[in-house]
Formats: sequence, structure tokens, C-alpha cells
Amino acid sequence: MRNDNLKPNDIFWNTLGTCSYAIVSLALSIIIIKLSGKIDGGIFSFGFSTLARVAFIITFFGIRPLHIVDIKYNYSFDTYSKLGRRLAIIAFIICTLYVSYRYYIGTYSLIKSILLILLVLHGTIDGFSDYYECEYQRANRLYMSGKSQFFRIMSFAIALIITLLISKNLLISEIIAVIVEICVFYYFNVRLSKNVFKKVNDNSSYQKLLIEALPLFLITFFDTIVFSMSKFFIDGSLGDVYSGFYNTVFMPTNAIYLLMTLFMKPVLTPLANAFYSDKKLYNKILGISLIVAIIISIVSILCAVILGNFYLDTIYYMTGNSYENLRYMANAILVVVIVGGSFYTLCTPMYYALIIENKRNYILIAYIITFIISIFITTYMVKRFEIMGAAYSFAISMFLVFATICIGKLIASFVRR
Repeated sequence: MRNDNLKPNDIFWNTLGTCSYAIVSLALSIIIIKLSGKIDGGIFSFGFSTLARVAFIITFFGIRPLHIVDIKYNYSFDTYSKLGRRLAIIAFIICTLYVSYRYYIGTYSLIKSILLILLVLHGTIDGFSDYYECEYQRANRLYMSGKSQFFRIMSFAIALIITLLISKNLLISEIIAVIVEICVFYYFNVRLSKNVFKKVNDNSSYQKLLIEALPLFLITFFDTIVFSMSKFFIDGSLGDVYSGFYNTVFMPTNAIYLLMTLFMKPVLTPLANAFYSDKKLYNKILGISLIVAIIISIVSILCAVILGNFYLDTIYYMTGNSYENLRYMANAILVVVIVGGSFYTLCTPMYYALIIENKRNYILIAYIITFIISIFITTYMVKRFEIMGAAYSFAISMFLVFATICIGKLIASFVRR
């Protein structure tokens, strides 16, 4: 019988691995703005937190909830990784075509295009690594998943910063950082996993897995696009300086969601097991998850109101007052995007509950509705209010995600009865 109880080692490395992305995202954006200026900083912030994220989502295909609860090994790791390799190539091609199109129509320079393509490569590595990290968790080695994530992200960041300090060239620094990340990925995932992963002979093809995971991919894809839509509009309409500023102010929102993920990630397997074996325990775990989401949301909004100026003053100081001309609206933007991020956090437990209950269509319908409405809202808001409008559109979109998923969960609960 499997023992899903978490050990201190699992909790420590899972926490470190999950938090590393949020810390690195903020630290790298600030450091690059300081060392390379507002334009390069804006390019990197958009590429690292938005475009690379899209590449990650296409590569990882929303498979995590399916993979880590596949404790009966309906699909072997070979099947998962075979799909992941193909999706990584597709993700890189799609995102590169997007960047090439923007270069062709003259909105991206050649250097910006190359910088973004390198960050797309980082995103595909990140996405493919997630297959190994899911398998570590399925094999009751959550600490290995955390180690892989932590050392891979930190090696990328440290290599980037050191090379940038020496070369003063962001392009060279990104090339070196990606090479270092590939080496760390190979060691912690390919090499160390050889004696850990269970050898299973299955008759399932990666095409069958692709079809089964397609609804999850569509959900995570629309989720990512809706979450990042305001960033894409700023990059396309307002330019690199505004993009860097908005992404920097936006960073605490990523931290809120990652904090909730930190709680949900180890809970998913016990939650899935409880759904099939003990409905009372399932409802208890889900209820606790909702309470945690509410607490995180309330605390986050209070911190934005009380400590927002301190956070922003730190940003101004560390970036050499690069955004002094935008300072008058920064606090309002911060509070608005934190409110939006809180709505997003609140729907996380219900999102995973609908997946476990095999009611994924409800989530997909919710995101399609939100996606369509968000396009019109973001277009109008950014055109009318510029960067402040982007913040408003994000908060409204996240409320729509929260509302539609809540409605979906209520309908699913009624249908189940």
C-alpha cells in the first residue's frame, strides 16, 4: 500500500522549489533593470514571466493533475516523456513563430526577438522538466521534485546574473544561462531518476494520452492567456518600459498564486485518493483548502494596502528610480492586481476539485466564456486607461474566472446528487 504522508524532507524541498520561481522572477527583473536598463529589463520581464510561461503551458499540456494521481500507472513515464518531448518542440516552434511575426511587422527589434526566443527555450525546458518532477511525486519522492525545480531555476538565475555582471550583455548572459540550465536539468532529472522511476510496460500510446489530456491543456492554456492578457496588451501597445514596470509591480500576484500552489501541490494525491475512497475526508480536505485560500487572499490584500508603499519604494531604490515618472499610480496598480490575484487564488481548490471529479468540461466552459469577455474588456481598458486599465482588466477577468468556476462547481455538485 502507498504511503502518501509527507516527510519533513518532502515539505522542505517542495517549499524551496515552489518558492524559488517567485523569488527568482522578482529578483531577476529588478537586477536586469538595474544592470541593463529599463528597455532590456522590460523585454526580459515580459519574456520570462509571460512568453516563457506560454511555452511552459504548451509543453506541460496541463498534465500534472493527471500524471501525479495516476498511481495505477495507466501510463508509464516513457509515455509521458515521449509526449513531453514532442510538445516541447511544438511549443518552441509556436512561440518562435509569434516572435518572428512581431519582428516581421516591425514591432520587435532583432535583438529583442532573439532575447525572447532564448527565454522561450527556457520555458520549454521548464515545461519538460515538469514531467520528471511529476514522476518524482508519483513515486513518493516529492523532495526530488523540489530539488530539481530549485537547483534548475537557481542555476539559471545565478548564471544569468554572473555572466551579465562580467559581459554587460544580456544576450550572451541568456545563452550561458540556458546552457547551464540544460546541464542541471540533465543531472537532476535524467541521471538521478534512473534508479527511482518505476519500470512499467504499458500498451498505451502517447497519442491516447494526448487525447485524454487535451481538455486539461485547453483549460490551462486559456487560464494562462486570460491571466497574462493584460501583459500581452501592454507589450503590444505601450512598449518595453511600461511592460517592465507593470511586470515588476505584478510580481507579488504571482507569489500569491504560488503560495496557494505550495499548499495544493502535496495535497492533490491525498485529495484524489479520498474522492474515490472516503467522501467525508475528501470534503474535509477540500474545505481546509478553501479556508487556506481565503486566508491567503485576505492577508495578501491587507499587505498590499499596508506594505505596498514599502515594496514599491524598494523597487524604485533597487532599480535606480527607473520608473519615477510612473510612481504616482504604482500603489493603485499594485492593490488592484493583488485583488485580481486573490480572486484567482480563491478558485484554485474548486479548479482542482472539478478536475478530480472528472468535471473538466465545466472549467473549460468557464475559461472560454472568460477568455471571450476578457478580450473586449482588456482592449477597451488598455486603450482608454493605458497601464491602469490593464490592471483593472486583470482584476475584472480574475473575478470572472472565480465567478464562472464557482457556478460550475455548484452545478457539478447538484448534478452529482
